[in-house]
Amino acid sequence: MEKESENKISLGATLYDMNKQIIGKESALSAAQLNKIQDQLETWFNWYSDNYAMLLCRERYDFTVFHLFAKHNANPAKIAAQDLIGALKNRGSILSIEKEIDDNKWEIWLKIDKEVFAYYLFPCKEFIIEC
Repeated sequence: MEKESENKISLGATLYDMNKQIIGKESALSAAQLNKIQDQLETWFNWYSDNYAMLLCRERYDFTVFHLFAKHNANPAKIAAQDLIGALKNRGSILSIEKEIDDNKWEIWLKIDKEVFAYYLFPCKEFIIEC
């Protein structure tokens, strides 16, 4: 059996697999692009996250919860956006960060050790039980 080339997509591939192949050919976002997106993320954290947001990659069982706590921080949304970009950079190369049009979440693609993974950022207040 002949080995499949990197440019071909197998017939059994899922949409996720196809997106991984396509996005995997992209370059990492520049500092200027990340700064612009960071401003958009700050607005999102401020208006739409409802104090709790989760960064999740199901494929890697990797998740982080952001709790925006105004008592100790003058601008928690700004800090959350900065910390998010920092957490993503610590994991790998940031290939894409895009807000989904029909939903209140972000789709983020990272390259980690030559493999591409999708992460999602979304509000998660309903996941939290405060006692």
